[in-house]
Amino acid sequence: MASDQGQVESVVEVRRRWGKLYSVRTSDGRTFLVLKDPLGERFLKTGAELSDEDVEALGGPLARTAGMALAYRLLAVRDRTEREIRGALEKEGIKTPEVVGDVVDTLRRQGYLDDRRLASSFVRFTLAHRPSGPHLLRRKLRAAGVREEIIEDELGEDLPPERERELALELARRKLKGVTDRQKAVRRIHGLLSRRGFSDRIVNAICAGILRGTVSGESNEED
Repeated sequence: MASDQGQVESVVEVRRRWGKLYSVRTSDGRTFLVLKDPLGERFLKTGAELSDEDVEALGGPLARTAGMALAYRLLAVRDRTEREIRGALEKEGIKTPEVVGDVVDTLRRQGYLDDRRLASSFVRFTLAHRPSGPHLLRRKLRAAGVREEIIEDELGEDLPPERERELALELARRKLKGVTDRQKAVRRIHGLLSRRGFSDRIVNAICAGILRGTVSGESNEED
């Protein structure tokens, strides 16, 4: 692309990102994500000169193609929120609102983007493999960009207060096996349950049970 000084814009750097996806930096400092296919391959050569139409294509239709390829690659690993996809696109230089919006809308229509499904799967997997309380789950889902109403719906469905108490008590009992010093046990269990995001009311009740001797490593005892 010729500037006012007669300079021609060109490709100054090509870096492979993943598979057939490449990062292309141009002489004016812009970065584009390009998929190595019949349309994009000619831009993957250092020194290649770029016309105005080429630059428009890199930021438009070619960016959409590369963006879809990147999104599919990310979604093949695990579900992502809409905000995570938008962030990944922006990180790779795909920032045009129309292009980003088109990628997100397409993924949503295809059923690949579903924040409610993601939240439900995340909560159930976490509760099964790393029991945690609502405070920690909320923080992680918020950080991923899940809307507040979805978070509360899923926690209400999968982690009502009685379920939270059961999980916290089970976790405490596992950690209490063989422990005889109740004071030391309370400090240890309080810290563990708090870090895992369990409610203060439940944490305090379990710790009080440890001090009374009604909560220990024996699973048949009651709080």
